[in-house]
Amino acid sequence: MDKLLLRSACIDDLKKRAKKRIPTFVFDYIEEGCNANTAVANNRTALNNVHLRPDYLAPHTAPNLSTHVLGQSYNAPVGVAPLGLTGLVWPNASAMHARAAHAANIPFVLSTVSTLSIEDAAVHAKENFWFQLYPPSDAAIGADLLRRVEQSGCKNLVVTLDVPTPSRRIRAIKSGLSVPPKITPTSVFQSMIRPKWSMATVAHGLPQFANLTPYMDSSTMAMSDAAQFMRTRMRAVVDAQTLAQIRQMWPHNLIVKGISHVADATQAIELGADAIIVSNHGGRQLDAAQPSALCLKAIADELGHKTTIMADSGVESGVDVARYLALGAQMVFTGRAMLYGVAAHGEDGAAHALDLILDELEQIMSQLHCATPYELSKHLITPKI
Repeated sequence: MDKLLLRSACIDDLKKRAKKRIPTFVFDYIEEGCNANTAVANNRTALNNVHLRPDYLAPHTAPNLSTHVLGQSYNAPVGVAPLGLTGLVWPNASAMHARAAHAANIPFVLSTVSTLSIEDAAVHAKENFWFQLYPPSDAAIGADLLRRVEQSGCKNLVVTLDVPTPSRRIRAIKSGLSVPPKITPTSVFQSMIRPKWSMATVAHGLPQFANLTPYMDSSTMAMSDAAQFMRTRMRAVVDAQTLAQIRQMWPHNLIVKGISHVADATQAIELGADAIIVSNHGGRQLDAAQPSALCLKAIADELGHKTTIMADSGVESGVDVARYLALGAQMVFTGRAMLYGVAAHGEDGAAHALDLILDELEQIMSQLHCATPYELSKHLITPKI
């Protein structure tokens, strides 16, 4: 048996190992939701209450996980969600995720506020590179970001709706973790007792927002000034008008992320979206948000014949992926699991986290007598939530 599998047999094992290898303030950055963490807990409860029915007397065929989404074939209906400030978790984390996604032939979505640049992400993820846009308030920067994304060869732009304002993360406030990170006595102590993380971080230097530094002048290149820059030039609320403008500027697939009800989904499609991602941002923005697992089926039933429906939030296993697929998603994205992977095992951990999720998805489909992801909806038992 693979040695890595013996040490980390599931995503929860990766999480426990990550907690021992990275400072507490960094672990909190991954794990925490917002306010009272109610939305995070509700995501878990909602997914746990999605039950699947096996058909044991039906013919059994080895599962084929391959899927076709937005004009491209992938080996599985799983993607790496956009993740911000990944270099804080482990140096080069996003590059590791991009390489792992390309090797597995699944989508990799780069965040605007990642510590990996658009150009480098395209090198690592190649044809599987997607880009997630937080539209800047500065129109010139927004236009140039889209230019860079298109020139990189990216065909899938993900516009996130659900960040009109910064969220309130209590543990981050108490630990002093902010954007940019502040050095405090507590953070120094926590770093000292995690020597592997500290040595790796020192060797690579403090993480920077790689996609934004080209727009900062020489006096604001340091990450210490990034927060002010983002407040004044990088934050625009995405409403219908903003989305329509982006649609006019972007010639390829436009995916709208942060959808939680049929009305928003319908309007996004009317404005030209080619796909939507049902999401509550992993419970990190609105603590009173409805779990994705509760609203996905209604959206898929109403609009699945008109557009591509995808989902994220709370994915901790291949079983969770199967649940979302059964509820009507055609692609499911995972975020925290990927960060736990690199925090626990570095480069190997990125691929291992994906392997765990894909192996679990294949196992549960085999258990259900389900041959393809498209057939999982036949195994859904109405959630008792």
